[in-house]
Amino acid sequence: MATFSYKARQANGTLTRGTLRAANEERATSLLRSHELTPVSIQEVKENSLLNRPIGNLGVRMRDLIMFFREGASMINAGVPILETLQALQKQSEKQMLSNVIREMIYDIESGESFSIATSKHPAVFNQFILGIIRTGEASGKLGQSMAAIANQLEEEYGFQRSVRAALIYPIFVLVLVVVLVVVMFTFVLPQLVALFDDAHVQLPLVTRILIAITHFLTSYWPILLTVAAALGVLFRSWIRTTEGRYTFSTWMLQIPVLRELIQKVYLARMTSILSTLFSSDVPIIEALTLARESIGNRVFQRILDDTIQAVKSGSSISYVWEHESYIPPMLTTMVNVGERSGRIADSFQQANRFFARDVADVLESVTILLEPILIVILGIGVGIVVGSVLLPIYNLVLVIS
Repeated sequence: MATFSYKARQANGTLTRGTLRAANEERATSLLRSHELTPVSIQEVKENSLLNRPIGNLGVRMRDLIMFFREGASMINAGVPILETLQALQKQSEKQMLSNVIREMIYDIESGESFSIATSKHPAVFNQFILGIIRTGEASGKLGQSMAAIANQLEEEYGFQRSVRAALIYPIFVLVLVVVLVVVMFTFVLPQLVALFDDAHVQLPLVTRILIAITHFLTSYWPILLTVAAALGVLFRSWIRTTEGRYTFSTWMLQIPVLRELIQKVYLARMTSILSTLFSSDVPIIEALTLARESIGNRVFQRILDDTIQAVKSGSSISYVWEHESYIPPMLTTMVNVGERSGRIADSFQQANRFFARDVADVLESVTILLEPILIVILGIGVGIVVGSVLLPIYNLVLVIS
């Protein structure tokens, strides 16, 4: 099978482009025509070409994926074959990028590939967690249930992301307000005050002189400061890509005052949610732990799951390993232990996830409530210093004139 890039026109004349896999160019042309596409150009893509490499998620949003899996699960559970399901989803998709991905999956399935293989060719859109559940669902004949489980998991993650964004709106607004205020004062107000007081031969107050010195330093050396900041950013990015750097940074994240409890519970909620979904989808334990490790996003919890995988391979249980982990609360260890002994470990992780999800929501609300007065105090201090640096000179000038 070769990969071909193509340009083709739809029935309404719209030009579309994408890639597909076929035995030869003639077969690729036939596949395009079977989908009411008129080929404009077809060119074979070399295996090492950039067109064969995933680059980001290509603009496919999470909520579009949620709809894809939710609607796909409903159709498959209703008995619609996978090929017809994808064709229906492709026709109704309003997002061009996702539509192109689905079209390429249809081409692969028409060429004899399985749904899991067709999906795996788009790692920028479907991650290893999704692929693992699809493979298991396909093998067990429960693809519809597996797609529904994926939709539920993505929906939960999307909901959490929206909650975090909503909680950050006020702090970001305050920060932007402070920055705008400082820039306006430093750029327009203070320079005019300096000129005015120089003409009047009046000495500026200490606070004002300090702010003017800071302004002068920033305006004089901003290229150097920008270069240093960029260099530090590059160094940090290089360091964070190393194994030691990722682990150290993840550890720091779990030790931030005020946010420490929230961050830990966020990853506990994510880990229990992922494992609950995987075990409910009948994914084997080692594969489930491996997929959870790849999806968790924190090096400390990845190390915990690495140790768990090795221990389980040696015959130990998950709960036995977690008993000795400081970041795993005893409550979770006990629930997992009960699930292992009863053979209902998926239910145990599901119950644990419900607890941690509620806990995260409560802690997020508490942190937001705590941040508001802190930000108000910081804003008040900042405004007080800036306004004071302006009013004090004016007051002194009035005294001199009097």
